[in-house]
Amino acid sequence: MPAQVAAIRNKILWALEKNDLEALRIPIDWNEMRPLFAKSGAFKAGTDPIEILKAQSFDTKGYEILRILKNILSQPYVKITRGPTTLFEWPAFARRSLSPETEKERLEQWSCVRFADLKESNRLGRPRIMRIGIAADGVWHYFWSED
Repeated sequence: MPAQVAAIRNKILWALEKNDLEALRIPIDWNEMRPLFAKSGAFKAGTDPIEILKAQSFDTKGYEILRILKNILSQPYVKITRGPTTLFEWPAFARRSLSPETEKERLEQWSCVRFADLKESNRLGRPRIMRIGIAADGVWHYFWSED
């Protein structure tokens, strides 16, 4: 992966080691534009990103989100190129159309799903896996559940 992608990933991992959602503010604000944490219209414009992440966390403190983000970033990534844009997305298996082949893969997959997302599947009938996307230039674009 490019050095800029590794740098923001390391900054996120550093924040996760603090086990405090507020520590994520540093990598969140590292971008000129904040990453997206929810699809358009889910929260009022200007809502603090830490408050969005807390609201998405089952425990309302953000510990679920921290755990999921750690799990996601411990997985392999996939490189996605769309026109002039190249993204690196974790976990790679979120893009895979096949079901997990082993028990280990199944557990890894479920470790990247929010409790709130257990009630519904994506359009393919699979779990709604959280994913993070970082562009080749090191800009953190998103962290959310798949559709």
